[in-house]
Amino acid sequence: MRAIPFYDKFIEFLREYQDMVILVMHSQADPDAVGSAIALTHLIRVINPNLIIRTLEPELSTLGQNLLDISYFQFHPIKIDQVTPPSLIILLDTNYIDSNLIASKNHFAIIDHHTRTILEVEVAFDFQLDTFRATAEIIASLYYHAEISPTPQIIKGLLAGIVFDTRRFLYADRELFECVNFLLRDDSDVYSETLNLFSSSRSYSEKLACIRAAQRMKRHQIYDKILLFSYVSSFEAAAARSLIFLGGDIAIVIANRKQETRISFRTSQDFPKETGLSLGKDIIPNLINRFGGTGGGHDSAAGYNSTLLEIRSVKKYLFHLFKTMLEMKNQERDKVSSLQ
Repeated sequence: MRAIPFYDKFIEFLREYQDMVILVMHSQADPDAVGSAIALTHLIRVINPNLIIRTLEPELSTLGQNLLDISYFQFHPIKIDQVTPPSLIILLDTNYIDSNLIASKNHFAIIDHHTRTILEVEVAFDFQLDTFRATAEIIASLYYHAEISPTPQIIKGLLAGIVFDTRRFLYADRELFECVNFLLRDDSDVYSETLNLFSSSRSYSEKLACIRAAQRMKRHQIYDKILLFSYVSSFEAAAARSLIFLGGDIAIVIANRKQETRISFRTSQDFPKETGLSLGKDIIPNLINRFGGTGGGHDSAAGYNSTLLEIRSVKKYLFHLFKTMLEMKNQERDKVSSLQ
């Protein structure tokens, strides 16, 4: 299994800590975030039963809520204005720290597998480990290295996170399967039980969002790649995935709701290798620099959140950004080829 640097210092800190622990997930928390939160809560309780653990205003996706339900687990929510320092703030499956949480007496830890970002505050424990395939894999490795046995309830949560974020092991490697073997060594039946979470049909609202995204879709050609752009009011991630299934190389779906803009990006499986372009490393940072906001992701999947933006302006910027980045990557590849 993959190593976690300085995990022992984190475990020792939790063992001696006496103030409140607050877990923070991203908006529309998916099974990776929810499964990680369930497992980390249990891990902390084993290490230090006296700690009070709260979850910051959890907003869960449909699958995230379903995972919480089948795990028979209950979060203890807290609103952001109820957070009082000193507290240990642990960011799970996200690297965004709300400015309202930044206080000199708060401790921060981050456990995330997305592209590493530079944080604006000092972080006591920085586990931004983008070699891991899911945040749930990092939590499972904490169990392994700390020699703590996860319960069937915790195994189910961690497996759900891994299955979801690897697209049912599409992005797996040897170390990930070692992790899965560790989780299933005593009860292999948990795997089939976990898969039931993903076998349920999509909700009517999600289906409708995907259909509307297809109806509103605009196609753009950038060299030999097809960029599909659309907009919906919700389920933008599901809509972006559906556009890739239709044949797009790049899918961008914007959702404007209330005072917020959310953008979901997806690419085909081969796109990052063919072009050398990463959504998480190349696109999201440029988008944040241009419009502010927050975001993160992987090579082929990413998300971005901001205060309300004008769709036409964002679309125009993103088209030129992808065109510029693809041109730059093509020039880099041509230069390397000429030297060989």
